[in-house]
Amino acid sequence: MTRETDGGIQGVKAARNQALWREVNERIRAVAETSGDMEFLCECADLDCTEAVKLSIGEYERIRSSGDRFPIAVGHDFPEVENVVEENDGYVVVQKIGIAAEEAERLDPRSGLQGG
Repeated sequence: MTRETDGGIQGVKAARNQALWREVNERIRAVAETSGDMEFLCECADLDCTEAVKLSIGEYERIRSSGDRFPIAVGHDFPEVENVVEENDGYVVVQKIGIAAEEAERLDPRSGLQGG
């Protein structure tokens, strides 16, 4: 029972794509030994995206405190399934909506809710 405003199957695909980039960034964060800015991969829904966004470890951790938020390059948002909730120099933060938000939370490796 998916409503069109939930993003439906596109929302789920977008959340899964972004969760994949988040997994890569989690590994980057795990090996980081700096408190300065780092280059993280853009966590947009486009699997072909190869852009990087500069964030401090503190900024990354703040964004990651919510399983339905992702740091992405400016202009890489998909308004059908997410809202821009923060604008910064060189990147924005998006928050998934509807079913896409549920899928993003479910796939968050930090939530402990991950499942198949």
